[in-house]
Amino acid sequence: MEAVKQNNTVFVEVNKKLDEVEARLMDFTNSKLVIMDKEYSLKDWMTLSDYCKKYNIKPSRLSNWIERGVVPNDSIIIIPELNGLKLIKNQGYMARSYESRSVRSSSN
Repeated sequence: MEAVKQNNTVFVEVNKKLDEVEARLMDFTNSKLVIMDKEYSLKDWMTLSDYCKKYNIKPSRLSNWIERGVVPNDSIIIIPELNGLKLIKNQGYMARSYESRSVRSSSN
């Protein structure tokens, strides 16, 4: 069990270092995306797939959040020139918790 904990912390440390290197490279290259005369800094945006990996959520959950409005419309970019590629703003989003139906119906 101790070896698993140590391996997990090593993985977390390596992940943090890679994120730092990626951030430095983005700052260095100053990558920007221009769509309809509006500039977007690529360090602030990522693909839906990358977002799911980074924040450890399932793509279906992210899709659900987008449809329900948990992720605001201004936090999604659709790029028609790239076959409708969607980018999401790189920040955490949280859906509020709901009471289960059984709890609601028993309280009435």
